[in-house]
Amino acid sequence: MRRLGIFVFYDQDGVVDGYVEYLMSELEKVLNELIIVVNGEVNQAGKLILEKYSNQVYIRDNIGLDAGAYADVIVNFLGEDKLSQYDELVLCNDTFYGPFVSFEKIFDSMENENCDFWGLDCIKRDFLSYIIMYFCVFRGDLLKSGDLFNFFRDKILLKVSEMADAFALFEVGIYYTLTQKGYIPGAYTYSNGYFSRRNPDICVLKYNLPIWKKKFFTKDNYNETICYTLLEYLENNELYGINKIQENAKRVYGIDITNGNRTKYFSQPELKYSVPQITYDEIDDFVSKNKEIYIYGGGSFARSTAFVFSDKIENFCGFIVSDEKKSSLTDIWGYPVIKASQVPPNSSIIVALNYKNSIEVLSQLGRDENVFYFWNLD
Repeated sequence: MRRLGIFVFYDQDGVVDGYVEYLMSELEKVLNELIIVVNGEVNQAGKLILEKYSNQVYIRDNIGLDAGAYADVIVNFLGEDKLSQYDELVLCNDTFYGPFVSFEKIFDSMENENCDFWGLDCIKRDFLSYIIMYFCVFRGDLLKSGDLFNFFRDKILLKVSEMADAFALFEVGIYYTLTQKGYIPGAYTYSNGYFSRRNPDICVLKYNLPIWKKKFFTKDNYNETICYTLLEYLENNELYGINKIQENAKRVYGIDITNGNRTKYFSQPELKYSVPQITYDEIDDFVSKNKEIYIYGGGSFARSTAFVFSDKIENFCGFIVSDEKKSSLTDIWGYPVIKASQVPPNSSIIVALNYKNSIEVLSQLGRDENVFYFWNLD
């Protein structure tokens, strides 16, 4: 078994905190080779820490986010022939604390699972399903057939510039493409659609997710009760050194959770991923009946829909944004971005927005048969 890992590190200050070192030490136990990619900068002390775990530390401009870093290494450094020599490829970034279960146990658990690629968690929502790509493993034929290499070369490298691109191409896109080719996905856990950055308590305590997303500590996500409940659980069960979380949360997010110090953020309710109330077959039927189609939206839903259906649309006319939206975009992936007021009357449109924004667009476009919504807007 030859298992290669690519670990992507990013910190706005170039600091390698203790949680990163622990994560790499856990990765090291299950890998034959580790490549560390620094997106942006790392200070000298941090570089020395990274070099403890790999003699292959590459520092690059932060272009293309994590997806761009993976693609850079896979395409420009490894190449198709070298990638095919490995039995497994592990992609991991530094956006989470953990693991709370050793990677050795996780890999042992997944060893006999009938799947070609797997992650720690996944999202299930018809054609927008995906493995959450903070951690993912690709196996066997995926590395040797060239299918994975070709996807990173043709769909990821130089094409990801923002989070919406990464979601559409690196998460939904890679999942859709590989499953269409017959490859089988898998997951170590399934958190039933809960946001691990909003409700890590539910994900960890109820569904056994072995990580805690760092974004929980951003202002929009932070919940004091959840924080202390989960810290106590980890400490009491000796699953993780909570000082690593305390150190990073204070430095990066300004939240001091040592010695019972309380913050003033407001608690947030439970939140799951939005699941559009349509299916692939329903969109496919709409596409088959309309030759020229626009997609309303420029975000994750819209770009994912474009990725999946652009080859099926006879004439994809581009993306629509509202007249009020301040956008400097003139195109997405070479397709034009136009204001709603510039769309010709009676155009066929797929409204690929969240529920709230779809309600607003409904008042403008109405319920004509040439307009397809992601939601049942009663």
